[in-house]
Amino acid sequence: MSKFSKAAKRYVKAYFELAREAGKLEEAAADMKLIRNTLKNNPELKHFLKQPVIGNLQKYQAIQKIFGDKISPLTANLLQLLARKNRMDILEDIAGLFDEFYRKHLGVVEAVLTTAVQPDEEVIKAFHEKVKELTGKENAVLKTKVDPAIIGGYILQIGDLKIDDSIKGKLQKIKSNLIV
Repeated sequence: MSKFSKAAKRYVKAYFELAREAGKLEEAAADMKLIRNTLKNNPELKHFLKQPVIGNLQKYQAIQKIFGDKISPLTANLLQLLARKNRMDILEDIAGLFDEFYRKHLGVVEAVLTTAVQPDEEVIKAFHEKVKELTGKENAVLKTKVDPAIIGGYILQIGDLKIDDSIKGKLQKIKSNLIV
């Protein structure tokens, strides 16, 4: 969660609680997914929202035209608040962070498997089972990432737990032991 601004965290926490208390959490999650995907697929819109020379009223009107009645009144109120507080620039952070809050609320554990080459389905399935075993959670999501710089092996990141069984990691350990 550290990649998001403190302001985004405050807005998401308040919005999440409002949605939860109103029994509209699934609706809010759908709205945030729509906003997140729209911003992800439209770099021009992201750039537009981050421009300090463009007024927040203009930004809000553009967002309102894009999403209109596709979002709930609760989310529309959040967008109005962001416009009033000159914070439309953090909308992307809010949408991304909301997803993290929502997954945590649902008890979903997210893990990232980094390998030097794309692993096959059998390997992915085995690591997915390992993540379930390590966390004790059935709701585990395993994402894969390819990084040729690790040379071989793998790095498995589950929250704060990092298992580095990569060749690069092993070489770095050998190097640090030789320097001492």
